[in-house]
Amino acid sequence: MNEALIVEPITPELVRELREAALQGATVRGLTGIVRQHLGCRETPTIPLLGAFVHAFRLPLIKVLPIREWLGTDRDEEIDALILPEIDKAKDKWLQPV
Repeated sequence: MNEALIVEPITPELVRELREAALQGATVRGLTGIVRQHLGCRETPTIPLLGAFVHAFRLPLIKVLPIREWLGTDRDEEIDALILPEIDKAKDKWLQPV
């Protein structure tokens, strides 16, 4: 079976790490690295990555979909300009206790 098709659960630890990193000014690449490390994969599976961003930052899927096209590129400034403001705008939602 292709390991990229296995969807790992999004744990409270992963959510906490992503939120803490975002508060400290992490880039999308940095946040992606946290997800990849959590999953134990060399390559980042798209579905779990998008799910982690949706869950951790309480964003609609449509807002994080550009990450799918960014994976494997070096267009970090472009993806940061699209995603980081969305994370920041939703901060009031994701800083609330669950």
